[in-house]
Formats: sequence, C-alpha cells, structure tokens
Amino acid sequence: MNKMALLTDKEVGDKYNISFHKLKRMRKQGVGIPYVKLNRRVRYMIKDIERYIDDNIKNMIDKKTFNKFDLLPFSASRINSWIEDKSSFVLHYLYKYDFAPSCAMVRGSAIEYGLSLFFKTKEINNPINCIAKAFQYYDEQVSFSLESDEEKIKQRDMIKPITELLFPKITQTNLSFTDYQMKIETNILGVPFIGYTDFTFENEEEITVIDVKTTTKFQMRDSHVLQQAIYKKALEEKYNKKVDVKLLYCTPKKCDFIEFDVDDPIHLQTVELNLKNCSNVLGKCKSPQDASLDLIPDLNDWRWKYASQDKLDARKKVWGV
Repeated sequence: MNKMALLTDKEVGDKYNISFHKLKRMRKQGVGIPYVKLNRRVRYMIKDIERYIDDNIKNMIDKKTFNKFDLLPFSASRINSWIEDKSSFVLHYLYKYDFAPSCAMVRGSAIEYGLSLFFKTKEINNPINCIAKAFQYYDEQVSFSLESDEEKIKQRDMIKPITELLFPKITQTNLSFTDYQMKIETNILGVPFIGYTDFTFENEEEITVIDVKTTTKFQMRDSHVLQQAIYKKALEEKYNKKVDVKLLYCTPKKCDFIEFDVDDPIHLQTVELNLKNCSNVLGKCKSPQDASLDLIPDLNDWRWKYASQDKLDARKKVWGV
C-alpha cells in the first residue's frame, strides 16, 4: 500500500470508518489528522491517517478498572460528578447509594414531560394542556422527595410560569420533531458512553438538539456544555448530517438560548483528561472503602450544605461525619 497516497473525505470514511463530520470538525478545531489542500480540495495521506489511528489506540483507557466497579457505560452526568464532587461520585457510583430526587429535579422533569406531549399527543396542543400534565406528573413524583412541604410548594409554583415561557421557544420551529429522550451512544478513549437527549429535531440537512435547563438562576454551567459536546460527538457518528446542539435556559422570569462554542476542542479534552484521572485514581483502589480514604467530602461545599437528609446519612456511614 502506498503510504503517500491521498484520500478524499469519502474515501477516508469508507476505508477507516471516520465520518465526514468528524473530519470537518477536526479541521475546524485544528486537531486530528494532518491534511493538504489541492485546488481547494482536502486530501489526507494514508500514512497520516494510520498514525492518527495508532496514536488513538495507544491512548485508549483500560476498561478493567471501570468494570471492576461496575461503572460502564459512562455518561455525561457520571463524568461531571467526578469533575465537580468526587465524594458524591463515591457515594452514588461506588457505594451505589440511590438518593431521593430533589423537588427541583422533579419539577424540571415534569415541565419537560408536559412539553414532550405537545409533540407526541394531538390532544395536547397548547401550553395550558402542557401545564396540566406537568402538574399531574409533579404531584405523582414529588412524594418521593425528602424535602420539606414548603420546598415542594415552591417548586410546584414554578411550573406554570416556566412552561409558559418555554412553550413558544420549543414549539415554534421549522424543524420536524424526531424524539424526546433519544438514546445516544459513543466512546471516548475506548470508554463507552450513553446518554439521552432532550428534544431532538431534524430536516434533510441537519439534526438539532434542544437541551432544556429549568432553573432559578439564568446562568450556564460548564457541566451542561460538556454534556452537549458528548451528545454532538455521538450524533455526528450516528447521522451523516450536520449536528447543532442548543442550551435553552428558563427561569420563571426569563427564557432564552445561551450561545456557546460546542466545537471548542477543550470540552472533549476536559472529558478525556478526567476519564484518565478517574481511571488512574480508581485503578489504585481495590474497593469503595479504599476510594473513600482519598476522596473525602468538602464539608464547606454548597452541595453538602444543601444536601438531602438521605445523602447526609450516607456520608455519615461512609466517612463518619
């Protein structure tokens, strides 16, 4: 085989199973496989492609560590938990504590559920119907929360104003609705990831995901951006189309899309670095007890100050505080 031979995007895809959109994204980011331009047409040398593949194989993470703790497949929420609060990661993913949902979590799910029925059910055709279904969902599920009755009422009262603001943003689109909570799959450094999109739309040329974040504060979080970078990677691998991911934040008073550069390579690089860190740390541990000796909670962190009672009880069982 002539290692200096030049291949088109399509030939690279056919021979090495690297999608056109991934190649285009890497060129835009200035990373990945070197390429040349001949009469404005992009071409790749076989030797550069195979070097890129070999380098990626060498960087693959040994999944034995993650399998040892039953951590596969990974997800955006799992890697974000590792990044943001390793002690919570220990409780939830190593000790397997399953905590009751917060009222805010139930409220967010209720609003999304009500809106999803607009696309799935012909009888749900206006925001009033969506709100009614959201209230029904909330009232059924909030009983599992351990928070106070006052907090339950507070979060319930947010459903109507948020849904009224979200409804026109979600429903007034010229794209065709595809799915709600669509499963996506990819792998990063050989580690399998799964996830579920919020609202997915498409036309002949493009897949668009609108991820809804209902909150009390209109502010983008890094964890949300990392999640969307993972989702975009997965969707580009699945569909031979352009993929656009949007973050739609909504409080009871304000609702709008927040711009962010999902193609910035720093997002997936952050995921990769933390996957390696997680593998390295847990690789030295034989049990959850070993991990809890090094990954201790920061008692001053806001997550612990506002933690639910069942999570505080679990912390006391593991760390004695």
